[in-house]
Amino acid sequence: MTRDPLSHTLKVFDARTIYAGGFIGGGDWAIRFEPPRKIKFFVVGRGHCFLALDGTVARFRLEAGDIFILTRDVGFVVASDLALAPQPAAEIFRGAGKSIIPVGQGDDFLFLGGHIDTHHAGGRLMIESLPDFVHLPAAESGASRLGALIGELVEEAAGDAPGAEMACSSLAHLLLIQILRRHLSSGDQVRPGWLRAACDPKLAPALNLMHGDIARSWTLPELARAAGMSRTAFAVHFRNVTGRPPLNYLTEWRMLQAERALRQEGSSIARVAASVGYGSEAAFSTAFKRVMGVSPRRGGRLYLVEEAAHAS
Repeated sequence: MTRDPLSHTLKVFDARTIYAGGFIGGGDWAIRFEPPRKIKFFVVGRGHCFLALDGTVARFRLEAGDIFILTRDVGFVVASDLALAPQPAAEIFRGAGKSIIPVGQGDDFLFLGGHIDTHHAGGRLMIESLPDFVHLPAAESGASRLGALIGELVEEAAGDAPGAEMACSSLAHLLLIQILRRHLSSGDQVRPGWLRAACDPKLAPALNLMHGDIARSWTLPELARAAGMSRTAFAVHFRNVTGRPPLNYLTEWRMLQAERALRQEGSSIARVAASVGYGSEAAFSTAFKRVMGVSPRRGGRLYLVEEAAHAS
């Protein structure tokens, strides 16, 4: 049985942090990035820059040690001066043989970035607890473990040691976890959703039961008792935190686990249905289609296509 709902949730979402590289800038420069269609993150290693998101009037000044996460599917510009005409990122990075490339003149600025890769349903449920963007200034993150991780990431990215690429991706994943912990600890400011639930100490005992034995027909009284709350108080708190009733959450959790199982080679719908508590393949297929939007058979084919795309 898991004792760490956040880790288990990220595992079911198949959340993988991919370090993509970055650039060294100097002088006058401006780069336009197209909508990412993924959760993007940026770290400023040294110097400062300005960032503007399409469709908003807000402008951000990012300093050394700042972290920025973008969950919206919008384009953006990063520049030494936002008044400059930006150059398309696709042109700058096309054919680049290095993970860090020079932009402009000089090297007084270092920008590192990547994205969070999940399967379709995992990405949707991960984003629901996150705002359109998260900006963590260095003044807030530098004194914590985030500051140390940023320093290690900058050192690995700027160096050329064997294994640097894997080290950067591992450090970026640790950064993601620290960022999520920090953001989700703000409590009521966080949108209801799966990630907020995974960090709620009151719900942890009930989540541990559901996550640990998904095939069991859990009842509301059992879950409330595990959380040390009355049935009514538990149901209200659970809905406030997750945005859904407890048993609806359990059904969605089962379908997410089923989704993962269907992506395994040689899996069968009947076997997957039994593993998540359904004695009838027909009942499982109905529930799966209601939650995931596709039938298990069609979904399995789609997931295999997704996996092939991730590997390519």
